[in-house]
Amino acid sequence: ASAAVQMSAAAPDFTLRSVGGANLRLAEQRGQVVLVNFWATWCEPCREEMPSIGRLKASFAGKPFEVLAVNLGEPEARIHAFLQKVPMDFPVLLDRDMAVSKAWGARALPATYLVGPDGRIRYHFRGELDWSQASVKKLVAGLLPR
Repeated sequence: ASAAVQMSAAAPDFTLRSVGGANLRLAEQRGQVVLVNFWATWCEPCREEMPSIGRLKASFAGKPFEVLAVNLGEPEARIHAFLQKVPMDFPVLLDRDMAVSKAWGARALPATYLVGPDGRIRYHFRGELDWSQASVKKLVAGLLPR
């Protein structure tokens, strides 16, 4: 499992198109905790951790918590095929030219960041994680606005 690295850096803003066709801007998520997960369908650990990210999201239902899954440069058809097998109930965003992943320093996948309600990156995780475990939920809960 990957250890959480504590940070306090301003999250680089981005606007990306989702698989559904809507544009989504990170800055518009201010006021809630955002888990930003950089992933690809060819990345086995990415595929394996997705269901637990879904469970984490479900466990904070009704709370100011959002998950954004940023796909690295893959064709939309391939992502659609993956979503048929592993449905996600959070936005899947297309980082076509990989500019966003570069700006975030997401080199090895999966790379995941927890952004606080103030728009600052609070934690960085390298590698696969069981996102539904208690220690992770505690980190998210600790960032939720009081």
